[in-house]
Amino acid sequence: MPSRLTPWLLSLLLPCSLPAAFPELHNSEPGNPEPISAKEALSKLHLPEGFKATLYASEPGVQNPVAMAWDAQGRMWVAENYTYAERSKRFDLSMNDRVIVLEDKDHDGHAESRTVFLDNIQMLTSVEVGRGGVWLMCPPQVLFVPDANGDAIPDGPPQVVLDGFTVAKDNYHNFANGLRWGPDGWLYGRCGHSCPANIGVPGTPDEERVPMKGGIWRFHPETKIAEVLTHGTTNPWGHDWDKNGELFFINTVTGHLWHLIPGAHLHDTSPSQNPGVYERIDMIADHYHFDTSGSWQDSRDGKANSLGGGHAHIGMMIYQADQWPEAYRNKLFTLNMHGRRANVERLERLGSGYVGRHEPDVFLSDDPWFRGIEISTGPDGSGYILDWSDTGECHESTGVHRTSGRIFKISYGTPGQPKPALYPRCMLASGPLPALWKQYQEGKATPAMLQGLLTDSDEHVRAWAIRLLTDFWPLDSLTSQRPKREVFDESTYTQLVKLAKTDTSSLVQLTLASTLQRLPLNKRADLAKALVKHAEYAEDKNLPSMVWYGLIPLAQSQPDAVVAIAKDCQWPSTTRWITRNLASRIETQPEPINALLSQAPARVQQALLQGLSEAFQGWRKAPQPTAWAAFSTSIKADPETAQTVRELSSLFGDGRALDEVKKLALDAQASVENRTSALKTLIDARPDDLREVCEKLLEVRGLNVMAAKGLAQFNDPAIGKKLVDSYRKFNSQDRPEVIAVLVSRPAFAKVLLDQMATGKIARADLSAFHARQIRSLNDDALTQRLTEVWGELRESAGDKAKMIEDLKAKLTPDVLAKADLRNGRAMYQICSACHTLYGEGGKVGPDLTGSGRSNIDYLLENIVDPSGVVSADYRMSILTLKDGRVLSGVISKQTDRTLTLRLMTEETTVEKSEIAKQDTSPVSMMPEGLLMAFQPDQIRDLIAYLMHPSQVPLQ
Repeated sequence: MPSRLTPWLLSLLLPCSLPAAFPELHNSEPGNPEPISAKEALSKLHLPEGFKATLYASEPGVQNPVAMAWDAQGRMWVAENYTYAERSKRFDLSMNDRVIVLEDKDHDGHAESRTVFLDNIQMLTSVEVGRGGVWLMCPPQVLFVPDANGDAIPDGPPQVVLDGFTVAKDNYHNFANGLRWGPDGWLYGRCGHSCPANIGVPGTPDEERVPMKGGIWRFHPETKIAEVLTHGTTNPWGHDWDKNGELFFINTVTGHLWHLIPGAHLHDTSPSQNPGVYERIDMIADHYHFDTSGSWQDSRDGKANSLGGGHAHIGMMIYQADQWPEAYRNKLFTLNMHGRRANVERLERLGSGYVGRHEPDVFLSDDPWFRGIEISTGPDGSGYILDWSDTGECHESTGVHRTSGRIFKISYGTPGQPKPALYPRCMLASGPLPALWKQYQEGKATPAMLQGLLTDSDEHVRAWAIRLLTDFWPLDSLTSQRPKREVFDESTYTQLVKLAKTDTSSLVQLTLASTLQRLPLNKRADLAKALVKHAEYAEDKNLPSMVWYGLIPLAQSQPDAVVAIAKDCQWPSTTRWITRNLASRIETQPEPINALLSQAPARVQQALLQGLSEAFQGWRKAPQPTAWAAFSTSIKADPETAQTVRELSSLFGDGRALDEVKKLALDAQASVENRTSALKTLIDARPDDLREVCEKLLEVRGLNVMAAKGLAQFNDPAIGKKLVDSYRKFNSQDRPEVIAVLVSRPAFAKVLLDQMATGKIARADLSAFHARQIRSLNDDALTQRLTEVWGELRESAGDKAKMIEDLKAKLTPDVLAKADLRNGRAMYQICSACHTLYGEGGKVGPDLTGSGRSNIDYLLENIVDPSGVVSADYRMSILTLKDGRVLSGVISKQTDRTLTLRLMTEETTVEKSEIAKQDTSPVSMMPEGLLMAFQPDQIRDLIAYLMHPSQVPLQ
């Protein structure tokens, strides 16, 4: 089928066709800065007592190292990446990337042998060796370079074995990386969420490819099967297996430490690709390495060792050799970029999974250019650290320094002779698990043998027996590209159900819950029913979620089976999700939810009620289940439950319940919280007297904001005038929500701008986001009035590159040092409408607290040219509703029935049937030309404040 790849991506399909001569390297940083010498950088490493470091390799022998791997001969293979470039360029495709091989033949800690294996590739992020050659991750492809005799000379040109790892047009971060052999013989890899993949062997049609958006995937080199093991997280960039073969991986932001559970959906900032996933599993660490209540920048450069140095974690190893002292064995090490150190985690079992606990940080560097990017255990048991060696962090805004790079070897005492460089490291241990993995890889682990291990005394052996027995079973909800053949084994399935009933290991129970997604749909119910009967796991962090993830497609195709599971379920969360899913289809399939409500025991009633409430969020009306009357009267009613029952009854069209809700909303003796909730229910139900009720409550503090939102339903200029006249009666923190109502309709916006012209409403109260919202109303007269009263909202700032350079030339360090930071904070209010900083502000745009705002290039590029790189997560959607309102924001989630829009001040859910038109803006939500409205000293103050590493007082 026709390819949609861009021309430069297509060029990667024939990597051997690139020029033979390796392009001359060039640095793109302004001013041509140079790092300290490699020898001096070595002296700046602070090591625990008894450790020593040697310089294994450095420039020019190694430059821009991004990944490493070890072969069976003990040689280090290094991926050197030169094509990654500064933000304005993204990738410099005049350059090539390179794979080199380093060897320390005399074992003195220094590699004296260097071989260039390949230098005609681009976009290289990872290298792995084995199975007759070398494997390279070069997004959008995985390449295999044959080298059957292991002489580090390619036997032929690179072959594309897997593709679809797209580098997004609107983002050049978070792309695929991390090739590593697993103990099961599969090739594992990682992928970030900003560059979603669509994996398949070359030539696979789109509809047969495996979609993923962040997480871990694997590929079997013989069967050519590719599958996504877990979805979510932001940007995983390091993983390893512990001694029991459990995989753990590292991630930036949104939590740093994760345990791989095949089929899991993990916490992420962007919506799940599976609409049935309502809640996702969080990270396993019991801590963060930065202050989540403030700026992570306060933890940089070793300023807060107790926290760990920052949010960006790169590279990971679980130390399983014996060269270092016993205290370091089986600990997890990951490099902290901003902290210039290695964070150490102690992994402990917790429930069905694990918890990571912070151990003291090690290997701190005083070299400001230190950019640790990979850490690995070498053949002699020493640790090896790749240092990218650059001034940039995370997102390159100042250019790339390509002519430096260091590799440090860290040993304890005197290293011994190298041992076989078999990876993952857990394969080198003795015991039943390494023997099992070896037999499996050699094809000697028969089903009968694996079935016998299901009763082994070791829970890890039992868990691995389950995984290996079901490795080639067909999947459906856990996406996989597989041959169309059935290999399901009935006798194994019978044993799995028995294990679910009797096995006392929570790890085995978790493995079985994960295996649900490998079963044919007609086989899932019995196993799930056996799992959910274990009341002791009701509060487990993983099990309730994993069982639900396996039931999502069953709820679609066999809802009666899921009803039966819910009746036996001892886990409230799983019951709630089942209810939510069944209730959401009440219009087309009312029988399952009615059966559940009529048959469920009293112990699950609260979970059912909560599931119903969640299912109908954003609905104006819903059919009443025939079992509702009996169910609602049987519930033990505390005040909160009674309120939920009233709200649902009103939604179902019960006039008596709606009268009760109205009475509560108008009851001055009731709590503000209950009255607000009742008023919201009325607004959703839209009774004939809604306007009258809302106008009565417009003067009531605590209720007036919700009343204003109710009045937004009516397209009457008189309402706009009433809201404007009442504007000063709203609390100052509530006024942005009132402005949001006023800019949703042309008639309201005109009244707002007229009042702004008189000075009764401050011009500063109208943010750039609100101004763009008025522009989206597509009323020429209104746009002209906006320009007259508020100012011009420029959609094009002309020559942006020149403007950035001019501003940078003016905003020198000396000029910024004279800035009034307090005034800068006051100026920042124009940004806070959409952005969070130090825990305060809007949620429409990215959180600025953890951005690269200390870098003036990064700031100016994002402010002057905000549409230069627009993440899909922050594209503005414009909804025109059938009642005439226009809403602008970011789509945070949606179902078949509703769409949730993240506005400047809140999230609002609307029924899709109420949407007359939906547009997606091709540009950033942030308008261009914002700085053009300010005086030079105001620009100076704002930029200096944004660059400042900590909050400043307003007064």
